[in-house]
Amino acid sequence: MSLPKTLLAAALGLGLGFLPLASTPPTTASAQSQKMLCTANEQLIFGAVTTGGKMACLCGSPNLTAQRGYLQYRFGRPGRIELEYPAERAGSQQRFYYAHYTRFQREWASVRFRNREYNYRLFYSFDGETGRPTTEYGLNVYLGEGDKGTNFTLRRNTVVGRLQALEDILPCDREDPTNDCP
Repeated sequence: MSLPKTLLAAALGLGLGFLPLASTPPTTASAQSQKMLCTANEQLIFGAVTTGGKMACLCGSPNLTAQRGYLQYRFGRPGRIELEYPAERAGSQQRFYYAHYTRFQREWASVRFRNREYNYRLFYSFDGETGRPTTEYGLNVYLGEGDKGTNFTLRRNTVVGRLQALEDILPCDREDPTNDCP
């Protein structure tokens, strides 16, 4: 089920030009050389570009750990950020949740957060069991508990960083049924 366009636009904090994207090989040199929506004194932990030219990024302080620094999700274009979450940087790691699942020929990693009534999930998925390995990156935005939502594919050739870098920094996502929280 998908969100009505007006709710979707409000959830993403953007205009309606966000379309699914084709997959291509991950990470380009030009994408790696830029910080996307992160400032010069921040680290780009994960980022990707949509076909509309907008970026979805996780930016962190250089000293990011579970106890210090900050993490923020940003969406938009350089010089025109449309959504930044959370506004308050102190303790921001506790507002995100990390999930990871792996077995032979299969891996899933995600970072989830809730902004008002919307749930957001950035994810990475690898499936080598199908005969032809597939890698996907995406953004899911759901109203409430996930009944109504929209899934967006992020272009693989623009992906910079790894969600897995947050494994020891963010709390374990106990809402993800594939995750094995301690």
